[in-house]
Amino acid sequence: MATGEGKFTCSVCKQLFKNPVVHKLCGISFDRECLGNLCPEQQCQQVIIEDDLIPNRSLLNVVDEYRLTLVSPPVYYMILLDCSTSMWYSDAWLPFALGQSRFVYAIDFLNEFFRLKLNLITDKVSLVTFDTASLQRFDFQVINENHIAMLKDLKCDGQDTALFDAIDFCYDRLEELNKRLGNQQSNLYLLVLTDGQNNFGLKESKHADNLLFRSKKLHISGHMIQIGSKNRKTTRTLCKVLQFQYNHFKGGNVNEFVNSLTNTLTTKAQSRVQPTKNIAEQLIDQLPTVPNTPIKAPNTPVKVPRRQLESA
Repeated sequence: MATGEGKFTCSVCKQLFKNPVVHKLCGISFDRECLGNLCPEQQCQQVIIEDDLIPNRSLLNVVDEYRLTLVSPPVYYMILLDCSTSMWYSDAWLPFALGQSRFVYAIDFLNEFFRLKLNLITDKVSLVTFDTASLQRFDFQVINENHIAMLKDLKCDGQDTALFDAIDFCYDRLEELNKRLGNQQSNLYLLVLTDGQNNFGLKESKHADNLLFRSKKLHISGHMIQIGSKNRKTTRTLCKVLQFQYNHFKGGNVNEFVNSLTNTLTTKAQSRVQPTKNIAEQLIDQLPTVPNTPIKAPNTPVKVPRRQLESA
């Protein structure tokens, strides 16, 4: 039994098996397309006959599993954008010094994030907006230019904040996604862009306990992105209750902020993936043991002298 990843590659083309067959005379597997008139095995070199080739389906199944480990598991980002009344305001002290609203900062973040994920087939994004009600703008999709253009049409609707209900709504969507994925390995992230304007008391705290339970059950990594500086203490409290990571964006260098955040998320995603070497060893252990069939000697007739036959 081989102990290295070479067990998954054809010894002729040095590529992962696509159509492996076992040569019965020597017990070695090759890709069918790589076989000519003679067996490539140095100790065999027998003429290839179709009846001596057996499809190695067990090997192909394991190689297909191994091939999947070479590709990073997909990453799913659900972004929850606060569109409530308070996001319309800026952090300026004076009424006449409006400055940029917190909602504009949030859109700047999304623009940069979408551009960073543009056409990445392994990263799929879903956008949900909320005030008193939640609305899924689009399901998990690969980001394209249309998604970036859509951000220009988003506005604050001037309603109150219902953050916990919005997170609950997102968990429902993520639960549906998990059912679609089945046992496929993936990374789930919930990014909440809000200014922290949420009134929560005893009732909401109990609700938060349920959200925390759902988050752990779905293996979701939650990140609260505080937009502006007005309600930082409230947002930090929410993060402790929900066990979310706290981030603070108050405008400025959006490129640096988004790059730093996505690099952190990527590092966490990679740390969750089992090392390829360990996976390879496990898959190799699943391979059935192919007996080393002795090489058959060619069936050449033995010539007996005619005199011996006559005397007999």
